[in-house]
Amino acid sequence: LTGVNAGWLLNGSGAMIESNDSFELTEISRPVMAWEAPDDLDPNAFMIIPHVDIKFSAGNGRMVEFEPKPKMTGCAHPMEWFHKKKISPKNLVEIDIIGDSMEPKIPNGSVVTIDTSINTLDQVQNRKVYAIRYGDELKIKRLSRRYDGALIIDSDNPGYEREVVEIHDMEHIGIIGKYVSHAYDGEI
Repeated sequence: LTGVNAGWLLNGSGAMIESNDSFELTEISRPVMAWEAPDDLDPNAFMIIPHVDIKFSAGNGRMVEFEPKPKMTGCAHPMEWFHKKKISPKNLVEIDIIGDSMEPKIPNGSVVTIDTSINTLDQVQNRKVYAIRYGDELKIKRLSRRYDGALIIDSDNPGYEREVVEIHDMEHIGIIGKYVSHAYDGEI
């Protein structure tokens, strides 16, 4: 199905890729690159997005208990990914999501990459997803601005009610970053 020669897989004999008229490799078909330490990666071809040790709620909120600290883990992405997304790797962090309020689009247990350079209310684009501080809670939600300047906080899961932050309560909101992508490695 993938065009990989079974003999090559079993004992290394023959070419890795079989010629098969019904299967054509595309630019998305690349060999898997295994790495154990950041030094294993070519710094001109890959960047690692740091994973911060803090969890955001995709639910009713999670209390802010400490400042985010980078873990010794992260996800490596090819430089083309950053160019395609038009983002700078220096502004990105990964965060953990707990809760189901953004399901089905962002499942409970996902790891979300956010762009921390998008961090003011003026930068909010309607119907986009942001990591926010709301009072003493950290959340990931879909935000919109109302005609009078109020902020609308929505969940993708219809089981959660819309929240509205009126203009006089804006000091309770902080934008931490804008959603870039997510990964989910759980049951579906």
